[in-house]
Amino acid sequence: MVRRRSDGGVGQGVSGSTVATALRAWRLDGRVLRLELAELPATRSLTGGWLTTDRHGVEHALPNLPDALPAPPGEAVCRELTVEVAAPGVVRFRTGPTLPPLGILVAEPAPEPLAVSDTGDGLVVTGPDVVVRIRRRPFGVTVLDGGCRVAVRTPEHVRQTDGLPLAPALRFSTDPVVSLALDGAAVHGFGEQFAAFDLRGRALTLRVADAMGTATGLAYKPAPVWHGGGYLGFLNTGAVVRADVGHAVPDAVQLALDDATLDLFLVAHPDPAVRLERYTALTGRPPQVPGWSLGFWLGRCRYHSAAEMLAVADRLRAEGVPAEVLHCDPDWLRVDRLNCDFDWNTDRFGEPEEFVAALRERGLRLSLWELPYLDPASPLHAEALAAGHLVVDAAGDPVAVEGTPAPDGRPRALVDLGRPETRDWWAKLHRPVLDAGVAVFKTDFGEGLPDGAALTGVPPAHAHNLYPLRYHSAVAAATGMNGASGLIWARAGWAGSQRYPAGWAGDAAATVEGMRATLRGGLNAALSIPGWWSHDIGGFSAGPGTGPLYARWLQFGAFSPMMRAHGLHPREPWAFGPEVLAIARRFIRLRERLRPYLRRVGTEATARGLPVLRPLALVFPDDPDAARVDDAFLLGPDLYVVPVFSDSPDPVRRTYHLPAGEWRDLITGEWRVAPARVTEEVALDRIPVLARGSLFEEGAA
Repeated sequence: MVRRRSDGGVGQGVSGSTVATALRAWRLDGRVLRLELAELPATRSLTGGWLTTDRHGVEHALPNLPDALPAPPGEAVCRELTVEVAAPGVVRFRTGPTLPPLGILVAEPAPEPLAVSDTGDGLVVTGPDVVVRIRRRPFGVTVLDGGCRVAVRTPEHVRQTDGLPLAPALRFSTDPVVSLALDGAAVHGFGEQFAAFDLRGRALTLRVADAMGTATGLAYKPAPVWHGGGYLGFLNTGAVVRADVGHAVPDAVQLALDDATLDLFLVAHPDPAVRLERYTALTGRPPQVPGWSLGFWLGRCRYHSAAEMLAVADRLRAEGVPAEVLHCDPDWLRVDRLNCDFDWNTDRFGEPEEFVAALRERGLRLSLWELPYLDPASPLHAEALAAGHLVVDAAGDPVAVEGTPAPDGRPRALVDLGRPETRDWWAKLHRPVLDAGVAVFKTDFGEGLPDGAALTGVPPAHAHNLYPLRYHSAVAAATGMNGASGLIWARAGWAGSQRYPAGWAGDAAATVEGMRATLRGGLNAALSIPGWWSHDIGGFSAGPGTGPLYARWLQFGAFSPMMRAHGLHPREPWAFGPEVLAIARRFIRLRERLRPYLRRVGTEATARGLPVLRPLALVFPDDPDAARVDDAFLLGPDLYVVPVFSDSPDPVRRTYHLPAGEWRDLITGEWRVAPARVTEEVALDRIPVLARGSLFEEGAA
């Protein structure tokens, strides 16, 4: 089982802790630098610093210093840390057991050539577009980019009064804890984090979870990928990571792994777009999405029959609302118990070919819900167990899905999508409905593999977080057959999930704060899982929401990478009255006019690995205010979108930061020169959207 810490999250005060205190020796092994580090027993002093056996760093001039500090007993041991330049501007540090390929990297990078010089007090390592300075004692690392600017350094200089380091560069509390200096920079990323955009002061647990909305502190799509100052950090791991971002030590991010292997990449460059380009060269980029997916999607949890869905399709046409996709949640299945066995419910939906054809006659495609769990009530459960398609324990019994017991108390089982034969079997189960014309699957859930479960081909400590990658890759491959799109609509995720578009922000509450948190999650995801992202317009739960909130959220959705309205309550545009319907119709039609632009942005996502939704900090990294902007974003490089977070029917006073350049309001045609702090009254039928230069003709909206 995975080890659980009870020490505040970053191994503080744990008996048996050690600190890498000094560089003892080194050798260059081809293109790999092998460092021999002295590792000493260590403990936390009464004043919070790390005291090692040799008492290094103690400030002996300090008045009232105790005569005998309680240093832990023990001798130094050696630990190897390897250093490689994995690509221009990318440094890789590794220690611990060698793992099999985890499936996060698209390929194992071949090291670049490097040169090493010994300066006496340390080493200088030079590679393409990067320099690494390694301090001999106390051990520490500084990474410089190709312009010789400090991109990131370890925080061995961060000490308390008696001279002891608060966050040593590398220490071990059974498993590794690596620390990097914040140096006053904002920190963004770590997956789809909803609580804040700048994550300084937060303590995060990176473990894929059914977050139950945006307000719990959990994340559907965490990722050990982050930006700070002039670097991007990436831990190539599926293990749980505890990221203390200046919470325990204000000037350090401390990363504790629940695994013995550390595999850290640092991407050094002042431009975060270049950093993402280099990161996605390692972990993959999204393919092109089909043109129809850029239109309006509509769903509800739930539509109960073909008749109900066709009535919605007819109403869309009658109301003049353009749409491309209607989504059906689990009611398409005969056994509806958070179970997916692909047994089409003909009682409710007739024959699948006929239903899909009826939707296509109305200009719509069908999206179907799925999840990788089987209920014991399904006839497929016994067949899957006998054929080895389920995750099982040492006794051969199915492992129970975490957190979702069946109504009768019997545990649901998980499909073992790490097993090649099972991936083929799962793909075959998709084929009948794909052959009937189903366009896309919503790959819901995937967060329920218990810690330590044996997923085929994946080390147990990594399996829980890597399950969504196995799940989404299997479904994307299945739906990419026979000329289908390969598109999915995924809730869970991890580092590398950008390869399988698209992801959505899960089950946000139908509240103003739910809308705000959704955008914050999208901004962080853009910098760590960059690609195609979306959200449930109107919010998923916590009541039906109000008409004004739906209108404001739909405007936000119209300028999001993909556009889908969905929730427990009706999300059809006419559900909130004629005024909201008119607003929705206008913005969905405007969305239609954005499709050529979105296709161009999508091409850039595929070619360079840039997200479609972009934080201001990504596009304007030299703007000192951009790192704090969590309430606006760019759609591609040229459209600046300022959502209005309100459920009031009245005009709202909206203040926002406008970055440098010449901007034209897409709705009013008004020109603005920036940088500027803009305040305006925004009526319910408007959203501030500014286009750079002459991207759109005046009055195009």
